[in-house]
Amino acid sequence: MGIIDRLKDREMTIRPMRPEDVENVREVGQIAWSDLAMQDIGRRFRYPKRSEKLIHSYMTTEPEGCLVAELDGKIVGSAFCHVWGGVGWIGPLEVHPNHQNAGVGRALLSACERYLEGRGCQVIGLETMAHMPKHVHFYLSSGYTPTTVVLILEKVVRGSEVPTHFVEEVPASKLPSVLGTIADLSRRLSPSLDLTVEARKAVEGRLGSLFVAKREGAVIGFAVLHTYQKDEEARFSSIKALVTDPELDDKDVFDALLERCEQASLSAGKDHVLLRLSAGSPQLYLHLLGRGYSLRAVNVRMVKKGVYEERGTHHVTSWAG
Repeated sequence: MGIIDRLKDREMTIRPMRPEDVENVREVGQIAWSDLAMQDIGRRFRYPKRSEKLIHSYMTTEPEGCLVAELDGKIVGSAFCHVWGGVGWIGPLEVHPNHQNAGVGRALLSACERYLEGRGCQVIGLETMAHMPKHVHFYLSSGYTPTTVVLILEKVVRGSEVPTHFVEEVPASKLPSVLGTIADLSRRLSPSLDLTVEARKAVEGRLGSLFVAKREGAVIGFAVLHTYQKDEEARFSSIKALVTDPELDDKDVFDALLERCEQASLSAGKDHVLLRLSAGSPQLYLHLLGRGYSLRAVNVRMVKKGVYEERGTHHVTSWAG
């Protein structure tokens, strides 16, 4: 895919990302987020570069869905597409501050939408920061509709006594044996959803760990924990997904998977855990407050195509890249 547009008599190309682009993509992202922090909090802040390991995992999973915008041969923006079965989401989408408000972001967004359409996604959406009017306006004016508020929670982990004897980590050798059940639990959560790609990235891509909860030999829940973060983010881990069988909706299973993620985070030298959940689950939010989590930030999930809903209460998923 290579798309050429004209921006004020300058030639812009949208094309798939190449390995040699990664450092430029990281630098543009750092500049964009540092500029955003200045606008947001009113002081200079050097935002950490996005993990090279994470970017390579995106490129391995969706090589044609990781895009860069080139203006006169120079990378000025990038965007990443993610496919979870029939659910496609976009993020991050980053444009150098010197080239914002000139059509670069919209060209990247349109290219991502075409890619996800071509991959057969029935749902196309994304998450953005709810407190940034510029971002919300950009997506609203591009045809996206807010569907839920996403709460970003953080916990300083110190360990607890929640039983986790029925939760086990899945090594690479046993991954194929659980992928079918993960796909089934994903579809029970939302009919178009398939989180096996995240399980693979955690284990095969070494982004972190995959845990499964079993009862009488059957998998009834799973969690994907990311512990790849380094440098400025070295103290943080993040729970990419935690899903329990919505037909059981078992709080004890949720707590055991959550506790196992927290233990693994500490073992990896990370004493801060981040997770995201829909504000449509106030019961779960209050439960997590009781487990020591606190509200750190708020995103908004927006959808342009299809309907996305999740069944049950005890689950967390993140559409943030």
